[in-house]
Amino acid sequence: MKKSINIGVFNPNNIYTASPYPGDQVFAKGLEKNGYEVHRLDYREEVDPNQSLLTLAEKIKPNLFWFGKCELIQPGTIKTLKVLYPGSIFIKWAADVRNEPTEHDLAHNQYIDYFFGTFGGEYLKKHLLPTMKGVASIITFTDEEFYTVKMKSKYSKYFSDVLWTGRRGFGDNDMRNEVIDSLIENKDKYDIKVFGVDNEWLGDPEYLYYITGTKIGIGVNSFNRPKYSSDRLGNYMSCGTFYLAHYFEGIEKVFKRGKDLDWFKTVDEMWEEIKYYLKHKIERKKIAKRGSQFVRNHFDSKPLVGNLLHIIKTGKSKNSWDDVFLN
Repeated sequence: MKKSINIGVFNPNNIYTASPYPGDQVFAKGLEKNGYEVHRLDYREEVDPNQSLLTLAEKIKPNLFWFGKCELIQPGTIKTLKVLYPGSIFIKWAADVRNEPTEHDLAHNQYIDYFFGTFGGEYLKKHLLPTMKGVASIITFTDEEFYTVKMKSKYSKYFSDVLWTGRRGFGDNDMRNEVIDSLIENKDKYDIKVFGVDNEWLGDPEYLYYITGTKIGIGVNSFNRPKYSSDRLGNYMSCGTFYLAHYFEGIEKVFKRGKDLDWFKTVDEMWEEIKYYLKHKIERKKIAKRGSQFVRNHFDSKPLVGNLLHIIKTGKSKNSWDDVFLN
């Protein structure tokens, strides 16, 4: 059996974002479901994460190293591992989007074979260094065993017409804060619940109860990047919730509008869509059901990682919508 060391965050208490489920866990589980023996290293739990990684690698001798954000892992450590294990494959994934690629991502990528990011286009290309083999886009990722329609509460406090979960925007997409402000201003007209704006984060299982308890989930990214969406999209849809997204470049290449989800480009259009789908319950539920199945078919841990392993092996994605750039 092939072995991997997944270096990331696996303790939910060490996550600094809205979701109570670590994204690194999705990829670790995906590798397990694709036949790998996975050894997890939560670097934020270690006193000396770099030495812990070197020690674990010496013990396991993995075929694959899979890095998450890993801001505490020194590039020199990855360089050393590349020398010690020349036959191993080195992977890094990232969900963070900023104005430019982060310094620690680029520093790591000097010694990485393939980089997978939740974005595409020219921004993704900026992560492709001459020493690498390739980069590829991931539209979203989820784990249907956690984000499931079964996590529905009977208590009305979790029910709503519209749900927002996420902090205020800090990037180049002004629409995010405009949407948040508009949702807050209209709380007296609709049953709207907003979390994250005042650092009011939801844990497990409350996060899931609110998602499965709403009629419409709203999503707006902090940054405008081709084929970029936060994990909110995958998580809401995997839970069987109707998802209304702010349009991002490339969304129409993945999802069918009015079939898998729907989108808007302005605040006024968002309210038109909200009013429409609140009135058309059967259509809304039909779209939510189809969208949930689509996400679980393509972006749940097993099919998602299976496709990423296919990209590593062949240089091509099974999905027409993915961006793949090779050296």
